[in-house]
Amino acid sequence: MPYFSICIPNFNYQRYLGLTLDSVLNQSFTDLEVLVSDNASTDGSVALVQDYQQRDARIKLRVNRCNVGFAGNLARASTMASGRFMLMLSSDDLMDDGALAAYRDLFEALGDTAERSIVHSSLTVVDSDGRPTGERRIDWKLWKGAVLNEALSARVGAPVYEIDAATVLRNSLTTMRVPFYFLSTAYSKALHDAMEGYSQGGLFNPDKRFAWALLGHAEKAYLIDKPLFRYRIHAANQTALQASSGALKHLVDEYVASFSLDTKLLDRAKLTRDQFVAAFVEHDVALRAFKLLAEGDRKQARRWLDFGRGCYPEAMAANRKILLMRLLLAAGPLGALAARLALGSATRLWQQRMTAASNGAQHA
Repeated sequence: MPYFSICIPNFNYQRYLGLTLDSVLNQSFTDLEVLVSDNASTDGSVALVQDYQQRDARIKLRVNRCNVGFAGNLARASTMASGRFMLMLSSDDLMDDGALAAYRDLFEALGDTAERSIVHSSLTVVDSDGRPTGERRIDWKLWKGAVLNEALSARVGAPVYEIDAATVLRNSLTTMRVPFYFLSTAYSKALHDAMEGYSQGGLFNPDKRFAWALLGHAEKAYLIDKPLFRYRIHAANQTALQASSGALKHLVDEYVASFSLDTKLLDRAKLTRDQFVAAFVEHDVALRAFKLLAEGDRKQARRWLDFGRGCYPEAMAANRKILLMRLLLAAGPLGALAARLALGSATRLWQQRMTAASNGAQHA
């Protein structure tokens, strides 16, 4: 049994897939399998993987007879795994040298609790040509309550923060956000199998529902606050596709989650269904509509509010930000200007709070 299963869902990413495979196969820690699930690509992806297979027996390929969708292909890629620990790596993203060695060191240091732990790391963001454009580090709104573990940090050679899974689950549900970066999240196959893998649904964000379910079964989560993976943003990746569709599929995903999320997860996070619905209205309706207005898209902002009113009229009426949004929309261009100025101020304040939280993080 390999130590790591690197699951790679692919659809028409021939341009990047070879670079992704190279970044995995060239890792200093070599006890791994590379599992490519191709979603009926129409480019040369399959031939490229088959060529790699002739040179490296660690690669396995599965080709779907028809396109089963993004979420469906994640499920098929994950079911190919036979390793002790798993990662789901998009076929346009990259591992940095030493990423798997760092993860192995952390899992080994966790001992008997490793099977019930989730590990992820910070990221470098790169463009379509692989040029760095920024980083994604620890998000303290989601990791509120995390502590720096000095022993684990010394073992890995980078800051390692730990948090109870139930705490980060609550932080995530009350902000309607995913607490892990998709490509750098590692977990045991035992955890994956206990929650039936990618079975939670989702049009655009199956990784969010998966992460919430994962936290429902795990005991601890750990973040290596050092970029060990490279996340590629380009015109055809999932983030860009969500933006180009007006994010309506994302909004539908979030609405469905608001009434269908397993009650056991809410209980573990110590939340009621009404509180979760209020979080949906606050973060996915009010704040996203506010951002749309700040960007000058008054029509789309109104659509957001109309959607929310159709879903949860009582929760919408109880939210103060919704009332503010209606006043700003009624003010016309002046309302959009006010929203833009307020958004800029809130962004600067949030950045200051993130810096202060990082500097003041508790030590274990």
